[in-house]
Amino acid sequence: MRQLYRFREDRLPSLIVLSIFAVQLATFFLVDSLWVVAAVMLGLLSMSAMPGSISHNHHHVPTFTRPWMNRIYEVILFLEVGIPPYAWTIHHNLGHHKDYLDQEKDPANWRQADGSVMSRIRYDVVGSLRIYPEIWRIGRDYPELFRRFRLWGSVSLVVLGVFVALDPVKALLLFVVPMPIMYLGLLDNTYMQHSDLDTSSHLTASRNTTSRLYNLISWNLGYHTAHHLKPSVHWSRLPALDATLAARMPEGVRCDSVLLSACTYRHSRDGAVPAAEVIPLMHAVRERIDQMPDAIRSVS
Repeated sequence: MRQLYRFREDRLPSLIVLSIFAVQLATFFLVDSLWVVAAVMLGLLSMSAMPGSISHNHHHVPTFTRPWMNRIYEVILFLEVGIPPYAWTIHHNLGHHKDYLDQEKDPANWRQADGSVMSRIRYDVVGSLRIYPEIWRIGRDYPELFRRFRLWGSVSLVVLGVFVALDPVKALLLFVVPMPIMYLGLLDNTYMQHSDLDTSSHLTASRNTTSRLYNLISWNLGYHTAHHLKPSVHWSRLPALDATLAARMPEGVRCDSVLLSACTYRHSRDGAVPAAEVIPLMHAVRERIDQMPDAIRSVS
């Protein structure tokens, strides 16, 4: 029998996603009180960081070995997170990961045209309004992926439309209202992962936390430098990769807190990390990373 999961560690995340979807369905079809529906929506929102991070990780390394299962899983994730199939792949993988060191090209840039750091609120609002225009801009360079995005985005909207047609108010509470809130939460986390850092090196361009709680909730996205250096590495392998990099990172981009603001380095205040501390280390880092086998592409 063909293996179902690419990595056995994805069994628990997928169980969480399917359990949340089961709660959404049960509430939609079995609960009449809108107060109870609203309470369920708020309860699910309180744990929204988990499906948001699972969705992110899935689009870097797909959960299942069968493409059709990944697409169905992504439609379910859309109903929980609000991000349709291939949106992460185009905007995040092919946009942000490719260009996050170049703030003039990064579709999730935090630096303004005058070189100043964008405020957190402005970043969240402007970023949320830019997501789909950026997908259209980047997608034109990847026509097959863009075609899949349009196809499966349409499928996702049709599924959402069925719920809206059956009961508009319940659909609004359980599916539609949480979506922009999820967007803002994910964007806000991206801001804290990268804003006001030194973009001259991968080693100084991301905040990292070893907090067990943060990495439990985010499925190891606290090891963010490791993730950016090797985005095709499965989330469960990031702590091991981080261990090979930790001594090479400046202290201020690492902390042990659930709040990334506890990482003290700020480029606008502290200036650039001396090149001697970064450039020689980059060669050692790349040598080590290049020896690791590539993971499955996110288009599977």
